[in-house]
Amino acid sequence: MTYSICHKMRALLPCLCLLLAAAGPSFAAPLGEVSEVRGLLLAAIDAKDGSASARLTGPIAQKLRTETKAPANTRVLATVTTVSVFRPGCKRLRLTFAMPTHKMATINGTREPFVMFYELNLCRDGQPPQVSRVGLGG
Repeated sequence: MTYSICHKMRALLPCLCLLLAAAGPSFAAPLGEVSEVRGLLLAAIDAKDGSASARLTGPIAQKLRTETKAPANTRVLATVTTVSVFRPGCKRLRLTFAMPTHKMATINGTREPFVMFYELNLCRDGQPPQVSRVGLGG
């Protein structure tokens, strides 16, 4: 992925944070297609295997297609996996967005399927877990 695309994709992080904050409490249902990631994040926190995935639709999927110049019908897959568990209901999660059918030019001159990810710490109540006193002023 080229630098300019990576830089543009950073603009999605505030969108994700707003979706998480604005969504309020919700309970995960079986997921096949979602328009926001909050339900996926909560489903991964609750899942025995610590993961959840679905096809992503809506504004975030459209933003990804637009920024990567993918065709309008390109499927965006969202997958959440658990990186680590802090305590019950609190995990470090990896949110991955992928467009397996959309190949992008890399800086090495190859073409690879689009994949990007974020990691975040999250508890079932929507708050980040306190994992360290560093930087907390205490």
